[in-house]
Amino acid sequence: MGRTFLKTKNEKIAMTGMLFAAGILLPFAASHGLGISGNVLLPMHIPVFLCGFLCGPLYGALCGVLLPVINSVLTGMPVLYPMVPIMSGELFTYGMVSGLLYGKTRLGKMRFGVYPALLGAMLCGRAVYGLVFQVLLFLGGAMKALTVWSAIITGLPGIIIQFLLIPPVILFFRQGHKRGETNAVRSAINLISEGTASCVIIKENMIVRTGHGQGIGPVIRLYEDGALKDALAVDKIVGKAAAMIFTLGGVKACYGLTISAAALQWLREHGVYTEYEKCVEAIINRAGDGICPMERAVQEIEDEKEALAAVKKKMEELKNAERERQEVL
Repeated sequence: MGRTFLKTKNEKIAMTGMLFAAGILLPFAASHGLGISGNVLLPMHIPVFLCGFLCGPLYGALCGVLLPVINSVLTGMPVLYPMVPIMSGELFTYGMVSGLLYGKTRLGKMRFGVYPALLGAMLCGRAVYGLVFQVLLFLGGAMKALTVWSAIITGLPGIIIQFLLIPPVILFFRQGHKRGETNAVRSAINLISEGTASCVIIKENMIVRTGHGQGIGPVIRLYEDGALKDALAVDKIVGKAAAMIFTLGGVKACYGLTISAAALQWLREHGVYTEYEKCVEAIINRAGDGICPMERAVQEIEDEKEALAAVKKKMEELKNAERERQEVL
């Protein structure tokens, strides 16, 4: 359901460090081992793209902007001027845009979304290459550097290698992540089926919180505890009221054993990836003779905070009604 592979800061730092090291070793191996110019194989590009896809835009951008500088200091390649500022701008863009396109848009949810994300990042990086080239040309006059078009033509072998290598690596990580997430969802479904929980919160492919009780109360408590942010929520019954609280709390994905058509529409319209076992027209009340009062309370509401207030008000009304009934008995 999710699309971010490395969750914790330590994981991202470790992966960025390994890819940064690869970004130093690969150009050295290509130049001194194979005798092929870096302009042809573009060996620094691959670790930067991978860092953006796997670790996100911040780490990808950091990896991209520093690699040309460190390589220039250690090996003299690329030359300090004009190539370091040109390549730093280009690789900064590769790392940032690849992370943004794959991590922050629907491309990361698509099975082969890595391909358009990679192409988009390439185009943006080349545009920045051209922009920095023109700025330096304006400031300093003639200089020894390939134009954008010449760089693309010369680097065609490297571009082909990137399209052949990077997507399979990302898809491999994606499949491993999906398997872990699927196992966590199955465990959550078992807890709900056994009656141990009514709502389960999953983060980083692990069950981190469970909600207990009937109705929408557990979902509200999880929201108020801040447990919904960037979570995958597995819930026994998802009506529109619960769906609105989920989006208010910032869930990234939802799995409902039973979900209403209105809830499914709400979640999908608000960018929450949603799966379910059974979809019904409406959530029915416990007596089975009408629509759930929580659903009725939010039926005409389109603002999440208003919906939460309406649900709490309805819960209080129901409690007072039940208290009065008990007093009469």
